[in-house]
Amino acid sequence: MDIQDYDLEEDLEETEREPKRGNKRRGGKGTTAALAFLISIVVVFLLIAGLIAMAYFSGKYAVVKEDANGEFPVYTETQMNEMITEVKEDAQALKEDEIEAAAVQAKAQGYAVGRNDLLDFIKKTLLSSNSSIETFRLLYPNNIVVVSNSAYHFLEINRSLKMSELVQDRIKELENGELQYTDEEGNVISHKGIDISEYQGNVNWTKVKNDGVEFVIIRSHYRGYGTGRLVEDSMVEKNLAGASAAGLKYGLYVFSQAITEAEAIEEAESAIEKLEGYDKGVPIVIDVERVAGKNPRMDALTPTERTDVILAFCKTVSDAGYKPMIYFNTEMGALYVENERLEEIPKWYAWYSSSLYFPYKYDIWQYKDSGKVDGIQGNVDMNIGLEPLW
Repeated sequence: MDIQDYDLEEDLEETEREPKRGNKRRGGKGTTAALAFLISIVVVFLLIAGLIAMAYFSGKYAVVKEDANGEFPVYTETQMNEMITEVKEDAQALKEDEIEAAAVQAKAQGYAVGRNDLLDFIKKTLLSSNSSIETFRLLYPNNIVVVSNSAYHFLEINRSLKMSELVQDRIKELENGELQYTDEEGNVISHKGIDISEYQGNVNWTKVKNDGVEFVIIRSHYRGYGTGRLVEDSMVEKNLAGASAAGLKYGLYVFSQAITEAEAIEEAESAIEKLEGYDKGVPIVIDVERVAGKNPRMDALTPTERTDVILAFCKTVSDAGYKPMIYFNTEMGALYVENERLEEIPKWYAWYSSSLYFPYKYDIWQYKDSGKVDGIQGNVDMNIGLEPLW
């Protein structure tokens, strides 16, 4: 029986009115004593139940005091239920207050802990890398963070573009500082490459080949960022002949400052002319990058205009039977071109670090401008080929 459905007063009245049944009739005193004993048992039971309930809901044992005559109070079931309900409501209110107070405290502590952790992270990153840009890049993994024109830029990564599938753990750095890329089993699947211009002087291509270099991209022409004049690299023909004779894979690049599609076509055609008599299908690269100087001519282009220029160059190369490619760095790739329009063109990305960063797909990675290769005096740009281009 559910004690909350048991009305003691009504039960006692029914007990007193009920006629006695049975073959033997008990005496008056015996019946009264038995009835009194039964009532005492019920009252004690209810009292104990009430005390237990109060202890349960309040979290403390209630103290039931004797009255002036030294007797304990007797409560009806209805009174007991009212007291239990009252205690329960008080306990619930107290519990809600405690929960709210705890939530406020936790929120305050959580903010403090989160803020302290963040500050500690920033401090450690700055101390290890000494670079605020590296710190921001770690804090904003869904953005490309780049500094341009003395300002920070946070560009949301466009997940609809072809993404780089390179895995950091597969980057292998050799003792001499060279980088390689491996498969899951640790086998090297990248290709060692360099890019050169007249600044490297005379090159011993046999030694270059024997040093493990597999490909070279040679500067064909450059355009002045101030005058706009297109100039042929003084070593392009010699380098092209030497690399080809040594059995290296090769390609050409043009340092572009074209501001019109006509200039871009001129650049492409000049490089194509230098490859006359050589194999077709090799890459011809348009090098688009900002330069440090007073009013560089290409810097005035909008991303749309610059992309138009790049596409004009690449179409000219492709129409002539060669493979077009774009050279760029993080700043150019994030801010100054329309990547959606350049999706299908192979890319050569300059990033001088052993840690991966640029999110979009690229085919060659220029990771150092101070490499050492046998057969070349001084420094040389180092690259690894990630995709077959020849």
